[in-house]
Amino acid sequence: MKFLESLKTRWVVWVWNHTPNCAEMSKLASQALDRELPLGLRLEMQLHHLVCCWCRRYAKQLQFLRKAAPRLNARFGELPSRGLSAGARRRIVEQIQNVQVE
Repeated sequence: MKFLESLKTRWVVWVWNHTPNCAEMSKLASQALDRELPLGLRLEMQLHHLVCCWCRRYAKQLQFLRKAAPRLNARFGELPSRGLSAGARRRIVEQIQNVQVE
């Protein structure tokens, strides 16, 4: 059992030493959306993602935002305007007045 843990630790350390660090990975994940990265760099990124759940999540979030943004832009006119409705404002004012009276 110790041998397997030692082997796993050595593998993780090797990956950390041979792949970009997390700050570089965030930049590369963004660049990968705009252009195709060289094969070697893509392989290094995949290796890094095997040991770093945070970078893997960040890359997935970027992909989600890229897919969701055009749909949001198309439906932007359907979204409610910012600010409170007249009814909501009236209820807030009433609540404040009730608290001040007590």
